[in-house]
Amino acid sequence: MNGKSKAISTSIALIAIVVIAIIAGAAGYYAGQAATSEAYQRGYNEGRQAGLAEGRQQALQEVSPVLPREIKIGCIMSLTGLLGPMGANIVKGVQLAVDEVNSRGGIAGRRIVLIVEDDATDATRGLEALKKLVEVDGCQIVIGPMASGVLRAMGSYANEHKVVLISPTATAPYITTEFPDDYIFRTVGSDTLQGKALGELLVEKGASRIVVLVMNNPYGVGVMQEAGKVLGTRVIKTITYDPAKLDFTTELQMVKDLKPDGVLYVGYYEDGKIMFRQALEMGLDNILWVCAEGIYGDPMFEDPAAAEFMSRACIGTRPSAPVGLESFEVFKSKFKEKFGEDPSMYADTAYDATMMAILAIAKAGEYDGAKIRDALKDVSQTFMGASGYKLFDENGDQLYQVYEIWDVVKRDGEYKFEAIGYWP
Repeated sequence: MNGKSKAISTSIALIAIVVIAIIAGAAGYYAGQAATSEAYQRGYNEGRQAGLAEGRQQALQEVSPVLPREIKIGCIMSLTGLLGPMGANIVKGVQLAVDEVNSRGGIAGRRIVLIVEDDATDATRGLEALKKLVEVDGCQIVIGPMASGVLRAMGSYANEHKVVLISPTATAPYITTEFPDDYIFRTVGSDTLQGKALGELLVEKGASRIVVLVMNNPYGVGVMQEAGKVLGTRVIKTITYDPAKLDFTTELQMVKDLKPDGVLYVGYYEDGKIMFRQALEMGLDNILWVCAEGIYGDPMFEDPAAAEFMSRACIGTRPSAPVGLESFEVFKSKFKEKFGEDPSMYADTAYDATMMAILAIAKAGEYDGAKIRDALKDVSQTFMGASGYKLFDENGDQLYQVYEIWDVVKRDGEYKFEAIGYWP
């Protein structure tokens, strides 16, 4: 029996969005009442989404800002390096939002110019990219970066220059404590939440002798610390590793010698594929592995041995839109129409970050970082995006985050991720 089966404000323009959405939703209601309840719900959802789209567009067009002829939005993503395979897809969510607004006239007739930079999943490169966007291109707002360590390197510079950063993916808890009430925002939940979800999942599955095996970076250590608050004395060993080493037999031998009944794992695609291939070779597929979202995605299946290990041993969590959220389905349809594929993880939070940035610029009425920051806080109070309700707390963090609990299954010779539950 393998481990898995064993362990199984709110300005007038923004108010108009809500009002128009309510009116459109009501129209959908009356149209649907004449038919079945399913038709009613479809009518309501379609009316509401049409109202939201129309309301947002009016919010962009009805302001009378003193804005430049072209409005620049910077974007810093990991297009190469450890997060490269993930970043190349996430940036599409940013592009979709910009193209959608530009196709309808931009912000009060001003075209949005998206400037994308690659941080190569490296903190130094990331800070250099931010300086270029600010000092050369004149950007006052930037979508990104992806990695928590890269965001950490940028935080002080962004605050000093009053430039807004909205990360769709950086989840380390310390971002909150190191940069409170400032220019740093996130459209994804902190790992304060995901660490708790992972810890509770291990407890629920009956694991009592747990090895924590995580990357030695802010992401891995952050999850480890938060999960540890739940797991307590169930943790028999904590192992941190260098993801750039790309040979993990020493760490895996330590795991094997300890004979745990559960492993909490945090990694990325490139190190994760090697970790799982070597774990399969060492016979560690008879242990339950509970994994964070850094290894969620089809690139993991490029290595057949890693894919097979995941199907035998791994379950995990990832940030997700609330179940049945109509705005996500609308986003998914637009994304597939434009790119010919379903959106990857975090493409929705990147889309939302960009839409919120655009609305904040419109509400501010000036291309000024301080005013955009203040407007962004107001925008968040009424913004229902592809990934859910995006209300910021006083530190720029999300107040609420849903996590999908996933499994890896093999059907007809193909591996795929499959939702098996949600947290909370």
